[in-house]
Amino acid sequence: MASVVRAAKPHVDGVLVVVNGCDDDTAAVARAAGARVIESEPGYARALKAGYRHLRGSGVVQLDADGQHPAEAIPRLAGALVGADIVVGSRFLQGAGYRVGLRRRAAIGGLSWLTAALIGQRIYDVTSGFQALSPRAVAVFAECFPADFADANVFVLARKKDLLIREVPVPMRARQGGESMHDQGALRYFGRMTARTLRESFG
Repeated sequence: MASVVRAAKPHVDGVLVVVNGCDDDTAAVARAAGARVIESEPGYARALKAGYRHLRGSGVVQLDADGQHPAEAIPRLAGALVGADIVVGSRFLQGAGYRVGLRRRAAIGGLSWLTAALIGQRIYDVTSGFQALSPRAVAVFAECFPADFADANVFVLARKKDLLIREVPVPMRARQGGESMHDQGALRYFGRMTARTLRESFG
């Protein structure tokens, strides 16, 4: 956590860490590294929404605390916001070179094709948490971001709100700690996210 905060600080005006129900020293470590800290209810999507509400009126670059997302790519994502509302840092576009297990890659690919069918735009890395958001996108998500899941369904929501999405390649590193929520049964997650994405589109 501390290394992620320190790496991000030179590229942004400030770092906000959302602590979502953990009972370790994450908050203290983040503050010591120079971040502002807020708390949210447990859950990844709830943590994101809490961050959007706290930062409403500003543009945001969000990244995970596991060290996978390279802070040096923050300016690239932020710069790509010209003419877009959401910029996705992608592990799977040409040149990114990220490798994942077969089942997880199949699940991500399936969600990518489903999203393309629903919104008319292919997003190759629909589970990427490394994103830049315009102030307009932050304001929209502060109001209507889902509370349960936040992957492919969010892109369907974004297009329903007329937010423009762009994807750029970003070479990412191996996770330095923690466990991905996508690793806990890739096919089961694919099924649940498929249902949630369809519900977002047609609900």
